[in-house]
Amino acid sequence: MNNIFLSQKNRKFWLIFLLTGLLAIIAGLLFSNPIPLMSSNGCGSTSGGPTDNPITTKYGDSVYSWTQEIKWNCVYNIKDFPGSAVDDQFIAARDTAAKNGGGVVYFPGGIYNFKEGIKLKNGVVIRGENPQVTDAKSDNYTLLSQLVFPKYEPILSGNGTPNDTAFKNISTTNPDQDSNIGVVNLDINRGAISLLGNLNQETSKNIVIFGDRSNNVALPDPKIPADFQPKWVRYSYRFAANIEVNGQENVLVANNRVNDNITDNYEQPGYQVKSRKKGEQIITYTEGWKVPFHYGNHYGIVVNRSKPDGFQIGAIPETEPGLFRKGIVIRDNWVYHTMRVAIIGSGDGLIIKDNIVKDENGKQWWTDPTGTQQIHGATTLENRAIDWSGWNVIIEGNNYQVFRHKIADTIYLSVDGEGILIQECCGGTIVNGAKIIKNQGNAYLGLYKVQDMKNVEITENVVDKIFVSADRNKAPHKMDNVKIENNQVETDIIARASLGGNGNTIKNNVGGGQGKIKYSCHIQVEGNTGFTNEPCFN
Repeated sequence: MNNIFLSQKNRKFWLIFLLTGLLAIIAGLLFSNPIPLMSSNGCGSTSGGPTDNPITTKYGDSVYSWTQEIKWNCVYNIKDFPGSAVDDQFIAARDTAAKNGGGVVYFPGGIYNFKEGIKLKNGVVIRGENPQVTDAKSDNYTLLSQLVFPKYEPILSGNGTPNDTAFKNISTTNPDQDSNIGVVNLDINRGAISLLGNLNQETSKNIVIFGDRSNNVALPDPKIPADFQPKWVRYSYRFAANIEVNGQENVLVANNRVNDNITDNYEQPGYQVKSRKKGEQIITYTEGWKVPFHYGNHYGIVVNRSKPDGFQIGAIPETEPGLFRKGIVIRDNWVYHTMRVAIIGSGDGLIIKDNIVKDENGKQWWTDPTGTQQIHGATTLENRAIDWSGWNVIIEGNNYQVFRHKIADTIYLSVDGEGILIQECCGGTIVNGAKIIKNQGNAYLGLYKVQDMKNVEITENVVDKIFVSADRNKAPHKMDNVKIENNQVETDIIARASLGGNGNTIKNNVGGGQGKIKYSCHIQVEGNTGFTNEPCFN
C-alpha cells in the first residue's frame, strides 16, 4: 500500500512539474515574441495604419475601380510582428496577411534596413506612411517610410566585391499568378521593383506601383568582366530597370519619382576595352570617370515589355499576346535617366500620360553598349523618353528631355535621341489606333518603319520633328487615317507610305521657319505655316 501511495504521489508531482514548465515556456515565448492581436475590424494587426485606397483618393472611385479588390482595410503593421531583424518581421507580417486572404503590410515612418531582397505574396501590398506632399512630380515630394537595401561597396582590385552583396529587389513569390499586389508610398533605396511573370502565359492582375521614390538601382552586366578585363571591373547592365512589371490585366504605375537622388555612382580607373584600331588590342582608360558604374544608365519604368527571348517584329495579338494586355497605365511619374529609355510599355488601350522625363545634357561615353569595346560614331545608347507599342494607345500630356551622348572625344553624337517612338523591332507592334496628343519635348516624335499603320492622331504636340514611316527596309507599306495636325514643330514633318492609303493629312501645323514638309503624294497637305513644302514623292 505504501509503495502504491508513493507511486501515485510521484506521478502527481511530476505532472504538476511538467505542466508548470510548459506554462513557463509558453509564457516566455509570448513575452519574447508577442503574437499581434487582430484589429477590431477582424483583420490586420493591433497597431494598424491607414486604411484608405490611395488610388481612389487621387483619381476618384470609378477610374481604377479594380483597385478596390485590394484589401486596403486589412493593415498589418510591421512593428507588431516579431523578429530580430526587419527581414524577419516583414516575413511574419506578409505571411500573416497572405494567410488571412491578403492585405497591407504597413511600414510606419522610419528607416528599415533590409539585408536581402523581399518578396510579396498573392494579395499583399506593402505601404508606407502617407506623405504631406502627394504629387511625386513636385520637387518637395518627400516620403516618410524608407526601405534601404545593401549598398555595393566596390573593391578596385583582385576579384572585386561579390555582386551578391548588393543589387537586391522587391519581387513576388509566384509572379505568374500573384494578383492584388503592390508597392505604395515607399522611399526605396537600392532596391528595384521587379514583378515579372511570363508575359504570354501569366494570369497575374491588379498590380499597383504608386507614390514610390526609387534611387540607386542597378544590376551588374552578367558578361562583365570579359576574359581580357581585370576581374574587379563592373558595368551597369543596360537592361536593368527601376520599376519593371508584367501583368495580364490592370497594371497601374503612377505618381512615382525615379532617380532624383542617385548617390552611389563610382569611378573605375583602369577599365579596359578592345580597340577598334588595328595594332591596338586593348585600351586602358586610366581616368576613372570615362567608364563609371552608373545607376542611371538603364531603363526607368518598363511595363509588359520584358521577355527573355525577345519579340517578333511587327507583332499582332496572335504572335505576341503579351503586348496586347488590357488596363495598362503609366501616368504622373517623374523619371530621370542618363541612358536607354525612361518609360517603355505596351498594351491594348495603353495609356502613358502626364509624365515628366529628365535627362543630362552634355553626356559623354567611351564604350559600346556591351562595355567591352571602344565606342564608335554609329553607336546607339538608346537615349529615348517614351517607347510604346500596342493598339488603341493614348500618349498624352508628357513633358520630356532627351540628350544624345557625345562619342568619346570625337565630334559625333550617339545614334538615338527619340522623344516618343514606336518601331517594328524590340517589342514593337503594328499600329491600329493611337492618339499622340499635347506632348512637349526637345526631341522628335516617330512612328518608325511600322507597317500598315492606321487610325493615328498626332495633334497639338510641341516637338522638334515628326517622322512617320510605314515603309520598312526595302519593303513598302501603306497607311490609313493618319492625321498630323495642329502641332508646333521646330524642324521637319516627314510622312511616308509608298503603297499609298486613304484619309491621311498634314494640316495646320506651325513650323520654326527652318523645316520642310516631306510626304507621299496620297497625303493631303494644307494650312501649314513656317515650313518649306517639297514636291511629294511616291
